[in-house]
Amino acid sequence: MSGDINDRLARLLRAVTLEEIKPMHLQSDALGAMPPPGSELKLEWKQAFAEGDPLAPTPDTKVFRPRYEFVVGYGDTTIFKQTSVFIIVFRLVDAVAFDELWLNEDLRKVFMEKQIQKTLWPLFRQHAHDGMSRLGMSPVPLPWLM
Repeated sequence: MSGDINDRLARLLRAVTLEEIKPMHLQSDALGAMPPPGSELKLEWKQAFAEGDPLAPTPDTKVFRPRYEFVVGYGDTTIFKQTSVFIIVFRLVDAVAFDELWLNEDLRKVFMEKQIQKTLWPLFRQHAHDGMSRLGMSPVPLPWLM
């Protein structure tokens, strides 16, 4: 990220405070058998946001509804899929600064695709690990985010 985006992101982060994170949907599906240990697995994941995010249920609140999906494949077969949907609530500390900064498309993208992802990633990693374990599969650890 460029210095300008970093400065604006820092200002945006000072304009909000994280109020709540709540999982709203957790689904783990075993779709095939785990291959033998040492087999090469295909790991895919993606993040998406609900249409209209962020919501503003009150003048001083912003709500995001990210969805995470993790898929483990072996060869051409999908063997596991984890889907998690969260509600993440931010309270506006400085609504004027937030509204001004939120107009910048690049800054919105960094906040939603990077900052929220870094905030929720540890929770999602645990969902994927727990989902595989509950289904009797050897968990595949998701990587750390840098």
